[in-house]
Amino acid sequence: MIEKYTIASEPDKTMFVFAKNGQFYGHIVKNATARTPAKLVFETEKYASVGELKAAYPPVETL
Repeated sequence: MIEKYTIASEPDKTMFVFAKNGQFYGHIVKNATARTPAKLVFETEKYASVGELKAAYPPVETL
């Protein structure tokens, strides 16, 4: 795993970024709650850079 971040448009989901064969992709995981465990929602398509992945699935802006 390269990094993880909260998705801006869906704050209840976290993106886990991975690299394979020079391409980058992410697993979007619905965060755990008191009643349910964390759950894989889906895997993104592959991108040429982490920047392209973040453009498609922007992170929450931190100050």
